[in-house]
Amino acid sequence: MNILHHHQVSRRAFLRGAGVALGLPWLECMSSLARAAGTAGGIAESERPRRSIFCYWGLGVNGRDFTPPDTGKNYTVTKILEPLARLRDEFTIISGMTLSHGGGHEGDRSFLTGCSTHTADAKLRISCDQELADAVGKKTRFPSLVLGIKRGTGFGNPQDNSTSWTRSGTPIPSENRPHIIFDRLFRAESPAELAAREAGAGRTGSVLDAVREEAKSLSAKLGKDDKRKLDEYFTSVRDVEQRMATDLEWLHKPKPTVEPLDFGKDPQALDPTSRGGRQFDYRTYQRLMYDVITLAIQTDSTRVIGYKPRMDLSDGTYTYGFMGCPYDYHTMTHHGEDPDKLKWLTQVDTWYAEDWAYFIDRLKGVKEGDGTLLDHTMLVWGSSGGTVNAHNRTDLPTMLVGGQKLGIHHQGHIMKKDMLLGNLWQTMFGAMGVKLPDNFQGGEANGIVKELVG
Repeated sequence: MNILHHHQVSRRAFLRGAGVALGLPWLECMSSLARAAGTAGGIAESERPRRSIFCYWGLGVNGRDFTPPDTGKNYTVTKILEPLARLRDEFTIISGMTLSHGGGHEGDRSFLTGCSTHTADAKLRISCDQELADAVGKKTRFPSLVLGIKRGTGFGNPQDNSTSWTRSGTPIPSENRPHIIFDRLFRAESPAELAAREAGAGRTGSVLDAVREEAKSLSAKLGKDDKRKLDEYFTSVRDVEQRMATDLEWLHKPKPTVEPLDFGKDPQALDPTSRGGRQFDYRTYQRLMYDVITLAIQTDSTRVIGYKPRMDLSDGTYTYGFMGCPYDYHTMTHHGEDPDKLKWLTQVDTWYAEDWAYFIDRLKGVKEGDGTLLDHTMLVWGSSGGTVNAHNRTDLPTMLVGGQKLGIHHQGHIMKKDMLLGNLWQTMFGAMGVKLPDNFQGGEANGIVKELVG
């Protein structure tokens, strides 16, 4: 009897020699299926990466022309949903969801955290995308990507540039330049750049060690409230240390090789906040962002992404002016039943929906096993701005796309009146196979959206 012995090799294996490290392609011996001769040669469905992408659209949408008048898989396609009609089997519209905090123009902090927003005594907490990153991020070079239409945190301004928050309650800076994101993901660094990064990490580590010892000495002299603040500071230090450790772990591992994207002759013109008087082409920008995001998850560079393509209060671009629209997005959302503003709001929302359909097509167009990248990815279109005139924290426009290989069963349009938005995040944690963290959403979740997983 011939007995085949199969040795399982790590997916992160590298061939090393003469100062180089070459990443291996997927080999059948890397899969748990390789342990049995009869199943070797494939990848187990349980081993396929599970991903979540959270997209926050500030100020909401024209609910009259977005929300279907009926529920079920055969819902009536509304005007704004027309660009998505051919993809209707790939997503579920969830109407009626709510946040306990937020509303007005201050829901960006509540969207993924569930906590109160910009009040002086608010205790800010970790966002659910970062809780997912804590659980699955060690398997990828980037535990998460934090992206947005504006760069940085914007902290201290009326609205933040990011919806992602660390465990210590500090915002994570977003990146808004698609060519820079592409370089971070895929550009090979020179030996000098790698050495500089190692040296920088060493200096930072030394500073953190010194600060920690100073803080320990100080702690014994402090009262209760100051000790609590110092504990929060320690948490911030640990956040930095963990990011440094992850960065160093991946420092000398080769990045994936992908075909370059066309960022045009002047990539700087794709920076929404630094155009130098140049016309900003939002459609090209947006679709390049979606292209880069697709490559990021296709190459398993990350499995968690938070993206803020439109700000609260200010849309950040006003690039639909080429249509002849005389209003900014914020003004249109406060339409006061003005038919002209309502007409333009629907037209602009439909324009945005065309780009959203492009994104879904990109994910759906990548074959993965017996499904697609979209089947193994949950993609959220959401906002903390609900109702049909102004931006309340009720009747939030929400759409979950993809994830059918993760156990998501799309239902067309469902009504979940007054259900907490955190319940959708709780549902996604289950589909990701991630244990629900303690104090999830600060208590702003109390179940799942059963229709999606039943």
